[in-house]
Amino acid sequence: MRSSSFAPLLAPTLLYLVGACASAAPPEAQPGTPASATHVQGDVAAPPEARTSPAVAAAEAPAPEAAGASMAAPAAAPTGAAGEVPPEAAPPIEPRSIVLHIGDSFLMAGFSQALRPKMKAVGALYEVRSEQASYTTSWHLKLAKLVGDYHPDLVIINLGANEVTLTDPAARADAVERLVKIVGNRPCVWVSPPLWRKDTGIIEIFRKHTSPCRFFDSDAHAGPISRQPDGIHPDAAGGTAWADAFFRWLLAERAPMPREGEALPKGSGRHAVNPWRLRPEKNGASPGPSLQKTAQTQL
Repeated sequence: MRSSSFAPLLAPTLLYLVGACASAAPPEAQPGTPASATHVQGDVAAPPEARTSPAVAAAEAPAPEAAGASMAAPAAAPTGAAGEVPPEAAPPIEPRSIVLHIGDSFLMAGFSQALRPKMKAVGALYEVRSEQASYTTSWHLKLAKLVGDYHPDLVIINLGANEVTLTDPAARADAVERLVKIVGNRPCVWVSPPLWRKDTGIIEIFRKHTSPCRFFDSDAHAGPISRQPDGIHPDAAGGTAWADAFFRWLLAERAPMPREGEALPKGSGRHAVNPWRLRPEKNGASPGPSLQKTAQTQL
């Protein structure tokens, strides 16, 4: 009887103790219940030295527009309005232009040999014709045939080395003008021989009578060059230095894109615009009387 009288009193006590123990145990995670930040956002809980500051993260992250632009290769910046070449810039040399180069023995003394790879590099077909002991008076028929056969875009003439010592250089003016007339309305450069002695006036004849061809003063542009044992012809190094100076000058003297209505020179016909068009002579040298008449006839 006495033990049963204590049962009602012990039951609440036992229930209290069981509830206290249950509240002390950690709760179990339930499905759909957010887990603690320590386990899910591990980058937030990373040690301070491994964190990236907001300023650095903002600088390293590309802006949306920049990131999109970086996906495509940048387009080449136009060189002028609507992608046109600026007025004073020469256009690229299109491949398969024809360059005819004639001359005396100086042409084959390292000059054409050094010039050939340069012409090949710009895609030009380089035709060289040379004759030893030749003069301005001996090339008219040969040049006329070559121009008719090749229809060159550019003609280069290396003559005069055998006429440096003439007692009457003015007598060659007509021969020079005849050669220039055969070239016709196409780009042309007359290259003077690099002098090994003082000339008697032939260089000045070339300067005055080769227009509208351009005149390249080899001594002025190339300076002293090394020679073969004869002391006259350039050696390989001298020919290379001579050709280097000439080619730099030639590229610099190419004309810009033609303006609307501008008369265009003749050439091979392989290009809409002759890639070897040259700027006019800066000193404004006028052609001889026969050339002026020819120019008027062509116009």
